[in-house]
Amino acid sequence: MGRKSGGRPVREEADRRLHRVLEIAQRHFLAAGFDGSSLDAIAIEAGVAKKTLYHHFGSKTGLFAAILEALRESWIAELRNLTVGSGRPQSVLEAIALHTLDVGTRPDTIAVYRLLLTEASRFPDIVRGHYENGMTRGMEPLADYLRRAVATDELMVDDFSFAAEQFTYLVLGGLRTRILLGVAERPALSERRRMARQAVRIFLSGCLAERNPRSKRMHPSSDQAMMRGPGRSQALSGC
Repeated sequence: MGRKSGGRPVREEADRRLHRVLEIAQRHFLAAGFDGSSLDAIAIEAGVAKKTLYHHFGSKTGLFAAILEALRESWIAELRNLTVGSGRPQSVLEAIALHTLDVGTRPDTIAVYRLLLTEASRFPDIVRGHYENGMTRGMEPLADYLRRAVATDELMVDDFSFAAEQFTYLVLGGLRTRILLGVAERPALSERRRMARQAVRIFLSGCLAERNPRSKRMHPSSDQAMMRGPGRSQALSGC
């Protein structure tokens, strides 16, 4: 494993080997499901001892959870990179929407969704943790961007986390469901770009701040809130 003289493997090499193990394990889980995957086969292909897998992950279930965590952290890092700039809301949100469509409709991502649905009843804690962390932490970069855009009077949003969730479902929700059910295929890149632009236009129609210095942010009236019933206030498209 590439050791320093008389010492442990260097950190970079250890990280590289761990990343390779997770990639191989992910491929096995997606191809054969949880039951059909073998720690022996994963260890052999990764070139590590089976006891190494137990040392790092504790069990087959722990390895499955580590794969989900790695996928989640990768998504969060990529999304945060798209939101660090100072571009106009339309351009930033279109980049986020296209990235969401690109990642969310990839065959391996769809396979992960299917695996989660299959194993949800058997591993509710893992699936619930992935969903809650994915929905909460996964939405943070977008929610943070919306918060900054409101602070600079570019957008009008009351509930940043809820608006980020609504934006994501507006972009991906229906399409992902159709692909999961096998009644649709992944759109071509040109179509994904069109879908991203349309979703952003719809979202901004309810969130874009008016360029009028005398205008005030609109909040739902008490009558409107009563008509909607209890819960978080929301205007068009979650804003």
